[in-house]
Amino acid sequence: MIITILVGIAILIALFIGYYLLSHLNKQLFNIPVRDNPQLEKTTKFGGFTFIILAILGLIALFLQNDILILIVLLCTTVTGTLIEIIIMGIISRQNR
Repeated sequence: MIITILVGIAILIALFIGYYLLSHLNKQLFNIPVRDNPQLEKTTKFGGFTFIILAILGLIALFLQNDILILIVLLCTTVTGTLIEIIIMGIISRQNR
C-alpha cells in the first residue's frame, strides 16, 4: 500500500517537473533565457521528455503492481532528477561568473 502511494507521488512530481521544464523553453529559467543558451535548451528538453516518459512508465508499473518495475522506475526517477539538477546547476553557476 505504501509503495503504491510513493509511486503515485513520484508520478505526480515527475509530471510536474517534465511539464515545468518543457513549458520554460521559450521563457527564462533561473533568470537565464533558455533560447539563448543551447546547452540549457538541450538539457531542458531532454529532462522534460525524460520525466514525462518516466511518469508514463510509473503509471504502467502502478497498474501492473510489479515490484521490480516499481523499484526500477523509482530509482530511474531519482537518478534522472539528480543528474538533471546537477547539469542545470552547473550551467547556472557558469552563467553567474
